[in-house]
Amino acid sequence: MILTEEKLKTIFPKAPTDKIKSYGPVFGKACEAMGFNTPKRIAALLGQIGVESGELRFDKELPSVYNKKDPKDKAEPVGTLYEGRKLLGNTQPGDGPKFIGRGVLQLTGRENYTLYGKKLGLDLVGNPELACNPEVSVKIACQYFLDRKLHEAADKWDLDTITLKVNGKAKLHHDQRVAYSEKALKVLEGVV
Repeated sequence: MILTEEKLKTIFPKAPTDKIKSYGPVFGKACEAMGFNTPKRIAALLGQIGVESGELRFDKELPSVYNKKDPKDKAEPVGTLYEGRKLLGNTQPGDGPKFIGRGVLQLTGRENYTLYGKKLGLDLVGNPELACNPEVSVKIACQYFLDRKLHEAADKWDLDTITLKVNGKAKLHHDQRVAYSEKALKVLEGVV
């Protein structure tokens, strides 16, 4: 197994011990089953997860502080920014807060919950909290990478493409994503 709990803790030192214990075995199992069989592929995935989940500390989206002109303004309630966003498939009242970002890659929007629920054989629309379950969360992340052919980008170490396809904004926390990916690669290759 390429990824162990010990290596995961080295890559994500801020991660709580209980999260390392619950995610460690799941990552190993899901990565092997879904073709994440090289250090580059796993490192590229972990680079995105490091930012999206705050080193596995957050399995749900935090209140939004983006689009605030004054830092003293209160953060908007979680999901407010997604209400009515047809691009995310949020077409019913309440979809924004119901289908907030969850899991290690922050699955967001009714459309994505529907799609990944079908792919995994789970009712994520009826029970969106399932996306926070470590096993489900990691499977979603791995499937997301497969669906967007990010294995190929990882093999080429094209972190710009991966960031763009994961977040939609190639520059959002780009340096952090690269830093996590590079650290993960060193740890997985035994350099650190």
